[in-house]
Amino acid sequence: MNATSTAGSSSDYPRAIIHVDGDAFFASCEVAKNLSLRGKPMVVGGSRGIAVALTYEAKRLGVTRGMPVYQIKKMFPDVVILPGDYDLYEMFARRMYAIVRRYTPVVEEYSVDECFADITDMQTVLKKTYEEIAASIKESLESELGISFSVGLAVTKVLAKVASKYQKPSGLVCIRENTEREYLERVSVGSIWGIGRATAQFLYKNKIETALQFIDQPEWWVVEHMARPHQKLWTELRGTSLYVVDPESSDLQKSIASTRTFRPPTTDKSFIFSQLSKNIETACARARSHGLIAKRALCFLKSQEFQYRRFEIELVNHTNIPSQILAGVGSAFEKNFRPQVLYRATGVTLSNVREDTIQQGDLFENTERRISETNVYEVIDTLEHKFGKHTIFLASSGQSFGRNRRRRMIGIPYLGTV
Repeated sequence: MNATSTAGSSSDYPRAIIHVDGDAFFASCEVAKNLSLRGKPMVVGGSRGIAVALTYEAKRLGVTRGMPVYQIKKMFPDVVILPGDYDLYEMFARRMYAIVRRYTPVVEEYSVDECFADITDMQTVLKKTYEEIAASIKESLESELGISFSVGLAVTKVLAKVASKYQKPSGLVCIRENTEREYLERVSVGSIWGIGRATAQFLYKNKIETALQFIDQPEWWVVEHMARPHQKLWTELRGTSLYVVDPESSDLQKSIASTRTFRPPTTDKSFIFSQLSKNIETACARARSHGLIAKRALCFLKSQEFQYRRFEIELVNHTNIPSQILAGVGSAFEKNFRPQVLYRATGVTLSNVREDTIQQGDLFENTERRISETNVYEVIDTLEHKFGKHTIFLASSGQSFGRNRRRRMIGIPYLGTV
């Protein structure tokens, strides 16, 4: 339902939360800067060697995010390839936030291409219904920035996120109170904000394939089988607001997480560390695909009884190289590991994230070494795109693949054995 009507009173929205999402944001910013690119297939990422962002015209040709640039040039010679201008994208992001703040001061800068806004009780001030306010925000963003946005309005943050993704690109979807079921029956449970691949696979195995089937599970089942964050998602999807829009949230700060549950639970120390190492490699790969580097790593070990041991690593420099993070993780892992405890999962969240501007360097880092390591991982990322995820991995991650999977270990300068 594309809801742009004047309906939608305060009784339809006990809370009115908006999610704004820039469509193909990096690529759209490039087109807005250079209108001659409009309608053309274009990819951002030439400086990194892989497609970081792309226009919808490029997507229709078959170009995918993460595809190596050399492959794009060979298969799609008409595609325009640009290096990427992260200062430009940040400028557009800040203008986006400023436009939304004209309608409400309660704006959370969630990432460089999206934000949340709480417009509850703004109907009287703006003399518009909530749905008219959402439509006005969308119109202002698109007319002033020259790019399209998908906007969702709902009674919770999670439902607002569902709404903004529901009709991309350039959608405006409003989910009123007690109407969420008609939307959630068409939403895959794996696409819900906050549900990762492992959790999605668990739900699929239990015949839960849609968001509607997820919210129809009884509360006792959700409490027994799902982690606390997923219990909150279940509640928010059912229309009860738990997550507030936080205007104090640090702007342009993202986090990148990777977690994995393994079976059966084990006390095997080396195997558990191997699982953690694999998660760190996965999170770093995701950071590289987005052109991001992190300054902090929060790791956890989860027991069979769902008890957590958490430890945080402050890195010397921003990085997306897993070996640099693992260098600081080892001693913290030793302090937090308990030999008698059965563990079932590990995970890592990379935070204090910023765009990777390697050419600037940091005051105390060995820039030459970092460039060499970055170049090596660009080759690794290309190989993994061609041959599959974890085609090449650090020796510390080896046990996580199982004893029956044979992989070749090779030596790489600066990284050691991978």
